[in-house]
Amino acid sequence: MARDGDAHFVVVRVGDEKLGFDLASVSEIIRVQNLAYMPLAPKSLLGLANMRGTVLPVISLRSLLHFPDAPLDDAARIIVINRGSPVGFVVDRVEALQEIPAAQLTVDRAGAGALNPDMLDGVIKGEEGATTIKIVSPERMLRGEFDRIGVAASGAAGISSTASKAVAPAAAPSKSATLVSFDMGGQEYALPLERVNEIVSMPAHVSEIAGPESAVLGVITLRNRLLPLVSLRALLGLKPRDEGAERGKIIIVSMGNTSVGVVADRTREILRIDLASIDPAPALLTRGSGDAEIESICRLDGGKRLVAVLSPDRLFRSELVSRILSQASNDNVETEATSSDMSDEKFIVFRLGAQEYGMPISAVVEVTRAPDRMTRMPKAPAFIEGVINLRGTVLPIVDLRRRFEIASHEPANARRVLVISVGGTPTGFIVDAVSELLSVPPDAIQTAPELSPEQMRLIGRVVNLKDGARIILLVDPQELLDEGEAGDVAALARTASSQRSTRS
Repeated sequence: MARDGDAHFVVVRVGDEKLGFDLASVSEIIRVQNLAYMPLAPKSLLGLANMRGTVLPVISLRSLLHFPDAPLDDAARIIVINRGSPVGFVVDRVEALQEIPAAQLTVDRAGAGALNPDMLDGVIKGEEGATTIKIVSPERMLRGEFDRIGVAASGAAGISSTASKAVAPAAAPSKSATLVSFDMGGQEYALPLERVNEIVSMPAHVSEIAGPESAVLGVITLRNRLLPLVSLRALLGLKPRDEGAERGKIIIVSMGNTSVGVVADRTREILRIDLASIDPAPALLTRGSGDAEIESICRLDGGKRLVAVLSPDRLFRSELVSRILSQASNDNVETEATSSDMSDEKFIVFRLGAQEYGMPISAVVEVTRAPDRMTRMPKAPAFIEGVINLRGTVLPIVDLRRRFEIASHEPANARRVLVISVGGTPTGFIVDAVSELLSVPPDAIQTAPELSPEQMRLIGRVVNLKDGARIILLVDPQELLDEGEAGDVAALARTASSQRSTRS
């Protein structure tokens, strides 16, 4: 039992130093888990952890104390301090919970040794020959490098108002259609983007629904709601996929007040297409052996690339829709939209390295494959990789890895270009891969920890998916380039367009 005036400390080891945290300030001690990398943050930030639904900034105590880096092993732990908002400090190991008589605690910070005494609340004098325990001050350690971390957020309303700039619809050319394209049996098909709620990966397990309808694959649970799945291959009259083929993608299509998941082999791009490039489908193509009908054909790349466009309202024959929903109803499948669905935000989810990022779908003009080659422009700003010709439009290209200060790597086939209107100029941003189109409920969106001014301008919110233990960093497209950079991009686009016109 503690005596009056005694204090309790969590004693930890970092390198050769014994350090102590005041137990009263420690909310919990947890194992090191998978961390989401936050770009444009101080180097001592290891990443963000999902701690039972709370976004936890995790900081290397070694880095704060200017110790050499060392790999983390099973003994490493995160000391969670919560004084307004939580922050975690990674230590090499936890040694003891120690009760210290008041007489042994010196608060003048003498005996700091090689450590900066400004980071300490005091030292605990050990008996003769024993190691001195240095009591760290979380607030003073964070001062300067992390000005706002560990304090209560200034309010989600401020972030939401800032983020609202990002969800304003991008300027779209007139007389155009936006399509989501996907592969089926070696042919490219598409659906109108406005009818696609989201795109997710096919799970390993699908619960079957009893019944004779071969097109119905079963149901899955998606964010606590059951979703019926339909094989697009069966609807199109194509052969089933070979056993062992990679799992496909689920395109969740709105059908009035219901949603149905159609399974495609793989998704490809989001296309913004001039209506002049879309022709009605020949009558022969509208009488296939499946239930689905091709509505129109989209001509790309001078007619070398043909995309078959499906109409959601003609995707199923009316009796098939009735059968699917009837089967779902018999199995107690909830498919009706709820009021919360209407307030969900939609994001394109993309990857840089292992980290996931999100961008409002309304801000993305289209998503296309990264080119094998691009034209380098003389005297172009360093952040510009080059320019490409995208269906007659000169498109400046920016490497988002460079913008986020992430090390470059060899280009991969999965790389994509997100086309965004920046200051009225269409601009392409290269990412490692685009993984899904995600519909996110409001309660899954949180204010990002305030780690640096540049980070807060660019990434002010995060998606915290508690069930999947995923943290997706939400990017404000309007902050990808500053005013000067946007001006440079516009000037480069004008120069490249002028040169192209002269050559032609």
